[in-house]
Amino acid sequence: MKNNTIEIAVCGAHMRGLPLNYQLIELDATFVKATQTDKIYRLYEVPEKVPPRPGMVRDTQNGTSLELEVWSMPLENFGAFMIQIAEPLGIGTVVLEDGSSVYGFLCESDPIKDAKEITSYGGWRGYIS
Repeated sequence: MKNNTIEIAVCGAHMRGLPLNYQLIELDATFVKATQTDKIYRLYEVPEKVPPRPGMVRDTQNGTSLELEVWSMPLENFGAFMIQIAEPLGIGTVVLEDGSSVYGFLCESDPIKDAKEITSYGGWRGYIS
């Protein structure tokens, strides 16, 4: 947290130009940077979500680096953002390629055990294009 803001990593439908980005914009979040995760994550298409979105799961044994964006949001707006997050997604600690960490979207593993793995696309944009 810096200056009463919180940095949030997004890896799917909340990214710039995608269907849920408006949720960040409406809460006065500002784009910080496009980056990659550390090489410890896998990505799945979350079943039955509209709009479609990915679920990122930490896997230190078989993970890879994935594309994401970091946004900065006023701390007082974070609760309003949290109540819009649909299960099985949640907010946890995401490690970036430079070793730093931010809060970001992670997915519970059980609901995606039969989901399509899309890690090989390098990120959500790679998968949907």
